[in-house]
Amino acid sequence: MSDVPDFEKIIKSIKPAPPLPPAEGKVIRVDSPLGIIRAIESAEENTTIIIAKGHYLMPRDCLLTTHRVTIRGETGDREDVILDSDMEFDDTTPKFTTRLGAPAIIKMFQATNITIADLTLANNPKYGLLFLGDGRIHGLKVYNVKFHNIWARGLKGTGADRIDDKLPDIGIELGASERVEWLRPRDGEIRHCLFVADTVKKNDKDGFDGDYIAGMDLMNVDNFTIADCAFIGIRGKNGGARGGVFIWVHSDNVTVENNFFYHCDKGVSLGNPSAHDRRTYHIQSSKIQNNHFIGGSNKAIEVDYGNDVSILNNTIESDIRKDFSAIQVLNMREKALVEGNTIRLHGEEPYNCCDQVTFKDNLLEEKD
Repeated sequence: MSDVPDFEKIIKSIKPAPPLPPAEGKVIRVDSPLGIIRAIESAEENTTIIIAKGHYLMPRDCLLTTHRVTIRGETGDREDVILDSDMEFDDTTPKFTTRLGAPAIIKMFQATNITIADLTLANNPKYGLLFLGDGRIHGLKVYNVKFHNIWARGLKGTGADRIDDKLPDIGIELGASERVEWLRPRDGEIRHCLFVADTVKKNDKDGFDGDYIAGMDLMNVDNFTIADCAFIGIRGKNGGARGGVFIWVHSDNVTVENNFFYHCDKGVSLGNPSAHDRRTYHIQSSKIQNNHFIGGSNKAIEVDYGNDVSILNNTIESDIRKDFSAIQVLNMREKALVEGNTIRLHGEEPYNCCDQVTFKDNLLEEKD
C-alpha cells in the first residue's frame, strides 16, 4: 500500500501503453520461475520468451547474453506478470548475485536488440534490470515495465569502462575512446514504464544514509530516449534521493520527454554535481522537454557538467520545495537553454543557473 498522496488517482490517470505487435520468429512460453531463468539464459537469437500470467517468486538472478531476444508478459498487462525478488533491503544477499555481481532480477551483457516488455519487476534490494555498459547493449527497448519497490535503481546501466574489467594485453587502455565508443550503450528507449516506491526508503545501510535510490541510473549512453513514463514516490530516507531519471558520465543525445514525476525527491538529473572527477563531462547535446513535475522536496530538474542541454516546455510545481530551486543548471562549458517552462512557485527560487544559460519565455506563477 502506497503512502504517496492521491496514489490511486495518479495510477488511474496513467494511460495504458499501446500493445506491441504479435511475436515473430521462435516463441517459447514459460510458466515457472526456473522456466523463466532457463529460457533467458539458454535463449537463441531471434527468440521471443512469453511469460504466462502469474506472480513468480524468483530464486535467483538471470543473465541474458544473446542478441535479438524479446522477454514479454503474455497478456500485455504489466500487472499480470510479476517477477518478485521478495527481498527488499538486504544489499548483501548472495541470492541475486550469482551472475555478474550486484543484486538484480534480470542482467544483460553482450546482447544487442533486446526488448523487455509487459511485466513487473518487484522487491529487490538493489536493481530490477541491470545492463553492463561495456557489453555492447545496443538497441535496448524497455516497454511497459513496472519497477516496483526496487530500492537502489529500477534500471541500472554501468559505465563503459567498469573498474573490474579484465582485458587481455592487446595494447588498448580501459578508458581508450575507441574502445568506449565501440562498447557503450546506444540507441535505447525506455517507454511507457512505471517506476514506483510505496514508501520512503527505510534502509540507511546503503552507503548514503538511505538516500541511494533512483528510478534509473545510466552511464555512457548515446541516443537514449525516456518517454511517456511515470515516476511515483522515489524518495530517500533524508529527502536526498537521486533523480527519477539520473544519467551521467559521458552521455550524449539523451531525450527525456512526456514523462510525469509525482512526489519524487528529485525529478531529472542529467549529470552529477558531486563527481566532476569522473570523466571530462557528464551530459551533452540533450533535451528535457514536455515533462510534468508534481511535488518533490529537492530540485525538479538538475543539469550539471556538460554542454548544449535544452530544458523546454516543462511544468513544475511543489509546495514542499523550500531549500532548492526548481531548475538548476551549472558547469556548462558553452551553452544551455531554459525556454517555455511553467513554474508554479510556493516561495522557492525558480532557478540556480550559471552564466552560460539562456532564458526565454518562461512563465513564473506565484502561489500562496
